[in-house]
Amino acid sequence: MAKIVFECDAFRKAVKASFLLFAFLFASASLLDAQTFQVSGTVTSAAGGGGEIGVSVFVKENNSIGTLTDDQGRYSLEIPDKNSVLVFSLLGFKEIEVPVSGRSVINVELQEDATALEEVVVVGYGTQRKEFVVGSVSQVTSKDIMKAPVTNVQNLLTGRLAGMTSIQTTGTPGGDGTTMLVRGYSTFNNASPLCIVDGVERPITYLNPNDIASVSVLKDAATAAIYGVRGANGVILVTTKSGTKGKAKISYDGSVTFDTNTAMPEMLDADEYIYWHNKARELDGQTPYWTEENLAAMAEMGILGDTDWLNMIYKDFGLTHQHNISVSGGTDKVRYFASLGLMSQDGILKNTSFDRYNFRANIDANLAKHLVFKINVGGNHSSRNWPGYSIASQSEFSPVTQAFYAVPVLTPTYNGRPLGYTNGTYTYTPLASLTESGYMRQKRYEFQGTTSLEYDFSGIKPLTGLKASVFVGFNYSNTLDNNLMSKFDLYKFDPRRLPSIVLEESVSLGISETNFNKSASYGWNMTVRPQITYDRLFGKNKVSFIGFFERYKSYSDTMTGFKTGYYADYPIDISTGLENLSPYVSGSYSYSGYASFAARLGYAYDEKYLVEATLRADASYKFAPENRWGYFPSVALGWVVSKEKFFENATSVIDFFKVRASVGQLGSDDTDPYLYMATFLTTAPSFSYIIGGQPQASFYTSGYVYDDLTWSRTNTYNVGFDMRLLKNKLSIEFDWFYKYTSRILESESGGSTYAPSLGGNNPVWLNSGRMDNRGFELTLRHDNWFDNGWSYSLTGILSWSRNRVLSRKISDDHPSYRAILGQPLGSLYGFNATGLFQTQEQIDNYPTAPSGWTELGALMYEDVNGDGKIESQNDYVKIGRSRTPEMTFSLNMDVAWKNLRLSALFQGVALCNYSLNGVYNNGNTDGTMYTRAFYGGGNTAKYLVEDSWTPDNTDASYPRLSANVNANNAWASSWWVRNGAYLRLKNLQLTYSLPSKIMQNSGISNVSVYLAGTNLFTISDFKYMDPENPGINNGYYPQQRTYSIGLNLTF
Repeated sequence: MAKIVFECDAFRKAVKASFLLFAFLFASASLLDAQTFQVSGTVTSAAGGGGEIGVSVFVKENNSIGTLTDDQGRYSLEIPDKNSVLVFSLLGFKEIEVPVSGRSVINVELQEDATALEEVVVVGYGTQRKEFVVGSVSQVTSKDIMKAPVTNVQNLLTGRLAGMTSIQTTGTPGGDGTTMLVRGYSTFNNASPLCIVDGVERPITYLNPNDIASVSVLKDAATAAIYGVRGANGVILVTTKSGTKGKAKISYDGSVTFDTNTAMPEMLDADEYIYWHNKARELDGQTPYWTEENLAAMAEMGILGDTDWLNMIYKDFGLTHQHNISVSGGTDKVRYFASLGLMSQDGILKNTSFDRYNFRANIDANLAKHLVFKINVGGNHSSRNWPGYSIASQSEFSPVTQAFYAVPVLTPTYNGRPLGYTNGTYTYTPLASLTESGYMRQKRYEFQGTTSLEYDFSGIKPLTGLKASVFVGFNYSNTLDNNLMSKFDLYKFDPRRLPSIVLEESVSLGISETNFNKSASYGWNMTVRPQITYDRLFGKNKVSFIGFFERYKSYSDTMTGFKTGYYADYPIDISTGLENLSPYVSGSYSYSGYASFAARLGYAYDEKYLVEATLRADASYKFAPENRWGYFPSVALGWVVSKEKFFENATSVIDFFKVRASVGQLGSDDTDPYLYMATFLTTAPSFSYIIGGQPQASFYTSGYVYDDLTWSRTNTYNVGFDMRLLKNKLSIEFDWFYKYTSRILESESGGSTYAPSLGGNNPVWLNSGRMDNRGFELTLRHDNWFDNGWSYSLTGILSWSRNRVLSRKISDDHPSYRAILGQPLGSLYGFNATGLFQTQEQIDNYPTAPSGWTELGALMYEDVNGDGKIESQNDYVKIGRSRTPEMTFSLNMDVAWKNLRLSALFQGVALCNYSLNGVYNNGNTDGTMYTRAFYGGGNTAKYLVEDSWTPDNTDASYPRLSANVNANNAWASSWWVRNGAYLRLKNLQLTYSLPSKIMQNSGISNVSVYLAGTNLFTISDFKYMDPENPGINNGYYPQQRTYSIGLNLTF
């Protein structure tokens, strides 16, 4: 049964105070409502002659004060000031601004405006009116995505773009990135989309969300083919804000956010642990550890406690504050924009933090009548602080994982030292591992710049519509990592020695001596692109063209040093270590580059019949000269059916209807570079030749020479339609697609059955893989306004995609998640669990177990091939879908009344599974903390023991308890598979804007305050972990549930 996870926490006082603030502001505004001015009138159009229904009429100074014209074109509106300016807006007509100037009746006539019929969509290397777009593009603007404060741009996009899957896998400060996919998987290799920011390839992780103007996703060949080799996985285009003509506008946006964990398993306290662990040992026929005598001896020694280790390492809440200020404006000659941003995140996990500073500035200048110069620069500095043990891993070294394992019956310290529980292999001291293990500190600097010079030849009549430009983009990044692993002394307690209590002196897990690792890396890339564009209308014939040459080059360099021999607990730098103890230095550098030619030709007749063709040629440095060039074409057709005469009778209901189709080819060069050349490695010192009594360097061949490797190719087919109905209040977009990828590059370390290994782990590469992928996307949007001040907007998105592995010659490293022909990539495989042993007869008649032992309450598996043995080679079957969802859906709602606005985003996924047994389980393992009680002898989650098998609870959800490892239960099986579907309230925001009359003569044009929350509740099949986390091994840093209060000012 689905379970709802909802948390009301210690912030209720802050929330209550915030609502009181809202109430005060709202009441203050209400006192001034009586001071209003009534204006009314009729809106007509030159084309129709009569009144126009559905015209939006609002106050320019405060667009929350507005109404719509009725079916006769009439309107009536109370405005705050008789000197206000009214704005009249209707799709397909020019927007009109009319000063009221004390008039009580204002009639206007709208003029048609073809350029306003559709919004402008950002596409590859340019923009297009949406009605002329024949490919598949999804776009959101800043007003759509800035619904709640976030620390990472990627997390803004979840649930807002059709065809895009975005999954936030962790909540770590400075590491809370998102896995992004466009239309699912079409390759075994890296499936991440290409990210382009202001025309240049660069990561979007460290962008300031407040600087973003729009985000577009290019999904089919018609839109992505112009990116050639890098567009096979889709393209994400981010456009940052720029200046516009008008007086200087200064904006401030600030917020404070409180964080809590979304979902964590409830662990046993000391009394519960004693009871259940003793019961498990009794079921095993062993003497319990935690007898009254032993517990009394521990208490006398001062080491008996009741410690909640998760509570010890987590704070009550994390705190994040963000502040952004921007200025923009301009004239006919010069437009400008500049911004500064600060984000400081104090993580909910102790000793974790992340800070980021952003800046951006751009200028567009008309140097001459037809000459435009643009420059856009930006950058950021970030600082991340983690403990010495990584919190990103799920190993026994992670303090988060240790907190799940550490037993609650011990005190945190003894005689001033950390006290840890040991199982003979690992010693768990969660708090000390978090606060005394040293640090991982990263400082990162990024700078980005683009500049362009464009000349418009429209001054020369035969060349009207022709433009020529030169674009240069540059990115630079520098990262410095300081990782101190600090040894600390501790006592360890081994319950296996009971009744003898011996506290053995020891040192921190895996840190026998303090060491320092320092790494410095920097890199840059540059893009140069001369380009020509042509856009002209000849009667009913519209012709557009873009052509360019692009050169891309990048360089990176890394140097790493490692040293031991530190006497101070916290040395300030690597240089303070002893020179003669374990010095280690390594480094690497790399170059990469592409050369490309591309062209796109578009033609439209009478704005009804649309054709577009694209061709890009790429040369990649990764392949031999004879295979270096790849050619990627596409063609697309569109038909605006609603402009046909035979459709006239339907236009009273359907305002716009366009069908479109596209076909094309994309490519990928996802492989190691220089495989077409013979490469060599140097031998290790222990294998060096001795000449003259001294070791000499020698070289050996590092791998095969692959001079025949080439691009993988993805053929993409897309059909769809766009429709607007009911006076443009309802819009529908639909796409169906099919993608076929061949010659996928595959590698396997150590050789394979198809090619022998050269020795060691030299990879073998083949152009051998094939996959296909199909699906659909549906977007519905409905907008409506009422003359009583109410308005709403609803946007629903449904996306589905399913891939199939058609050919794969290289074996998979993970049998439990292997690729099986005809099945989706990442499908779950394992034994089919038929239940729990209930009788001795079942045990006696059972085939040979794969490992471990059979006993009452243990798992039974199906012998698929009937050979009397349970073996993974012969009896594994498909037990679940991939962890990556086939279906994503969302509902975005905006409801407004006068100055109050409520926004909500519900987001979810379906048709996916995950296994509690972990992502690495290929067979005989210990299972994970989610499947095995008392993992490693440590603590356990309550759900594993409270509904475990006993002779009195035979219909249990989990196997019988055991204090030992029964490997039989640990195999990948259907017993541990869970439904990965979930529905979550991703964002909720309540905003109140002060009426403009309050701020008259103050110089302030807008004041808004808001309350916001993220991940407020979740409906899922398994409530003990965040369902958005796709991989499970052991303890992990979950996503955060956040509560924010913010302020927005505009001057």
